[in-house]
Amino acid sequence: MQGVFNYISSGYLLQLNFLFLVFSLLFTSVIAYSVEYSPLRQFFKTNLTTIYLKNFVTLSMLISFFCFLINIFLFFNYIVQYLNSSLVLNSFYSLNFTTFIFYKNSILDSLYFNFSIDLFGFVLLFLSYIVGFLSLLALDTRLYWKNFRYIFTFNIFVVIVYLYTTTSNLLLFFLFYEFLLIPSFLFVYFVSPSRRAIQASIYFVIWTQLGSLLVLSACSYIIYVVGSSEFDIIRRFYFSQTETYILYSLLFFGFGFKVPIWPFHYWLTKTHVEAPSGFSIYLSGFLVKSALYGFYKISTLLSFEFNTSFFILITLLGVFDSSLKMWGQTDIKKLVAYGTIQEMNLIYLVFCWGDSSIIIAGIIFTATHAFLSCLMFYLVDCVYRRYHTRSIVEINGILHITPNLAVSILFMTVFFAGLPGTIKFISEFYIFSSFLEISPVMCLTLMLIANAIGLIGFSKVWFNLVFGGFTKYTKYLPMDLSYREFYMIFMNFFFLFFLSYLPLVFF
Repeated sequence: MQGVFNYISSGYLLQLNFLFLVFSLLFTSVIAYSVEYSPLRQFFKTNLTTIYLKNFVTLSMLISFFCFLINIFLFFNYIVQYLNSSLVLNSFYSLNFTTFIFYKNSILDSLYFNFSIDLFGFVLLFLSYIVGFLSLLALDTRLYWKNFRYIFTFNIFVVIVYLYTTTSNLLLFFLFYEFLLIPSFLFVYFVSPSRRAIQASIYFVIWTQLGSLLVLSACSYIIYVVGSSEFDIIRRFYFSQTETYILYSLLFFGFGFKVPIWPFHYWLTKTHVEAPSGFSIYLSGFLVKSALYGFYKISTLLSFEFNTSFFILITLLGVFDSSLKMWGQTDIKKLVAYGTIQEMNLIYLVFCWGDSSIIIAGIIFTATHAFLSCLMFYLVDCVYRRYHTRSIVEINGILHITPNLAVSILFMTVFFAGLPGTIKFISEFYIFSSFLEISPVMCLTLMLIANAIGLIGFSKVWFNLVFGGFTKYTKYLPMDLSYREFYMIFMNFFFLFFLSYLPLVFF
């Protein structure tokens, strides 16, 4: 009985939270328009109204996040009771997590919006709050606290993520996936320090649109053949072997442009190098996860049983290529970019494999990668602001000059290495153990590439920066971490530690 109550409460609370965000967005838009452009602007004191708007939007986002935390508690409480029931305990891993939870009699039925969500959708919503907040803080704190536009953009972003993760209509799903580019571009446009950063964001938009063209082709064919865009109807439709292979290929490469897969990952390294660190945090911590979620969501709609060895080979090449590239990098931000590419290809491999026993491990690994990439890019930003360079040739002896920063870097490498007890080790353990039962040779090869070649290439650069010979700086001596930087780094470490206990719910 309590499980049913948690199920119903979780559904209604999530919908009310969404409606609250929409109301906050509309109210803020009307007031902002009245202040700036309407004939009523003489009745407003611009500076005072802006302060009130900033406080209102900030408070509304905090309330929304608090409600979502309650929502997560109810949802996972429901999952625990669901797992403890004797009827489904033995068949848990055979469940289709795309339809793991579905809310009927929705509040939004009057708006013709079928409200549904799955476990991966909850994870993506959680990342949208945390990663979006971290990226805004990293972009420009000084301007952020003086202008409500950045929090307003954050509100737009969270509303779109809600729509993206809760719709059960394929056409709307694709449209909301594309709408995520709007706040992505605004994040950079409002606070970009240079024209090169704006060019990098445009470069990112152009390349991802190439992949979106393939996804649009697949979605259009599915809607045309099935005659409906509803997920439930598409799931019951039978596609031929040839149709399934073509659709899967379009989805794999379409979403793979943004993940990114080999050999379409060069746009990501260029964007990371040119863009500000806040956008790098947002891009790697959330945006590429939205493409991963899109591939997972649509591919599970197709009833297919065919050999995916070709697609697995591409993801293996992505892991191998990025692991080797980490050995020859002199820019630490580009090094971190290749580290994130390696992990994303490994996660993409999990969903291409399609084995239900490792789906949850892949979802947890996705959340792990989000916070780990946020931590890595922020530490790169901390190093750059102190030494005014990202070249490993010019930076050394961080431990002697800024010891707190050096210790944070060492802990970051520990989490990236997947030391036993960390969340990365737990998720990789379940992934590789499942691979070992299916293909021992491929599993051992993958472990050698990812956890030996790539890890050594990644760690040796950071160890050289931290433990290198001390160089006396005559012009200036960099300051150690500030309270704000401690706060940002602590948040990432906190969620990485918190996620370490999450697999206990499932395994």
